[in-house]
Order: sequence, then C-alpha cells, then structure tokens
Amino acid sequence: MKSSNLKILVADDEPAARKKIISFIKNESENYLLREAQNGIEAAGIIDEMEPDLIFLDIQMPGLSGFELIEAIGVDKMPAVIFTTAYDQFALNAFEVNAVDYLLKPFDISRFQKSFHRALSEIEQKKNPVNLISNLIESISKERKQLDKFLIKKGSKYFFIPADKIYYFNTEDKYIRINTEKETYLTRDTINDLEKKLDISVFKKIQRSIIVNINFIKEIQPWSHGDFIVILSNDKKLKATRSFRNNIFG
Repeated sequence: MKSSNLKILVADDEPAARKKIISFIKNESENYLLREAQNGIEAAGIIDEMEPDLIFLDIQMPGLSGFELIEAIGVDKMPAVIFTTAYDQFALNAFEVNAVDYLLKPFDISRFQKSFHRALSEIEQKKNPVNLISNLIESISKERKQLDKFLIKKGSKYFFIPADKIYYFNTEDKYIRINTEKETYLTRDTINDLEKKLDISVFKKIQRSIIVNINFIKEIQPWSHGDFIVILSNDKKLKATRSFRNNIFG
C-alpha cells in the first residue's frame, strides 16, 4: 500500500487536540485520507465505515473511552493505534511494555513524527498490532471494574445497553446475542471473553453457551439427570446443565 493511500482517523474530544494532530499530519510530504471523531461512539461508526489504517486515539473521552472503544469494536478489527493521553506513568509503562505507541500530551512535532513514522513502518511491513493491543487491553482491564454497559450497533446507529438491563447472553455462531426484556442484539465476542468482563456476582454461566443475570431469575425447576430449567421474569425459559448448578445454588 502506498503511504498516500493511508486512511487515518483522529479521535479526540478536544477540538484543539484534533486540530494539532491533523496539522502535523498535513505537514508530512504525503496526502492522507483524514477523518476525525469527537467521541468514542462517533469513532466507532467511522471505523466501521472507513476501515482506517491508523487511529490516533484519545484514552479519556466522554461516553466511550479509548479502551472501551477497542473492546466494543473488537481487537481483531483494530488497525494500528497511536494513543494520545495525559495518563499517569503506570499506564505509559504498560504501553511501552506492549509496544503500542503513545503521544503524551502536550507533545511537539518532533515526538509526533517519531511516533507517526514508527506506525507507518509497521503498517508497511504488515505487522499485525492485534496481539499487542490485546495484551494492552488485558493489562489495563485488570485495573478496571467490570463493564457496566455495552456498545451496540443497530443498523447505522450505535447506542449503549446498561448491563443491569440485560437478562442473559447466549452464543450464536461467532457472535454473542444480548437479550434484554423484549429486544435482542448481536455483538462479536466469545462467551469466555465475555465472562471476564462481567460482574461474576450477578452474571452466572448456566451452560457452556449461556450466561444469565440472576437478578432476573423468577423460578428454577428440576429437569432430568440433574439438569434444571431457569425461568426469567419475562417468562423466558432457559435450560441449565448440572455441570453449572453450583453457579446458581452455590
């Protein structure tokens, strides 16, 4: 890919920060296709539409942080990322260990060029940033609480579903179906990765492919061979296997 064909997204809630990065990019000898987003939700839509090669991603944005954006989009779908941040030294050390580049605000054009050219080199060499970003997200997630909301795409729109409104999750091919009282939505994830993001005191696995919110369990009925039926408050019936009965009965 010619560098002039690169598609670049600048996602930052501060207009001055976006303007600065874009001016630095335009100072380069090549012309790039540039887009900008002022928050994480807008960035998610542009990523889906544009499929950028490189993202300048602010960590602290309203509505959806940089980390939450990566989790929502999926690590496997993320291009090269340069974080822009005023984070503390602990987070910066994590970035360095995982070889994901960053720009510590305020940065000058010299530091920008070093980071930018490093990213271009990785893109041109077709290095895959997925594992690096995945390691970073895993390390940062250990310091964060469980997800309390999920970013959902329906048609061309993105919106949040609070975790406490979700009745249960179940697998469907390569997707997870999120089930609320009356609506269902698909998101790309695995049941094992999803389980790590949830509050384990509330969300319990009742079989290999189903995680249920115990706050919506209305009744439990015995079935056969130690299996049982979980009836939710919206009268949805789910089969639970004996292998996971301790998750419910403790």
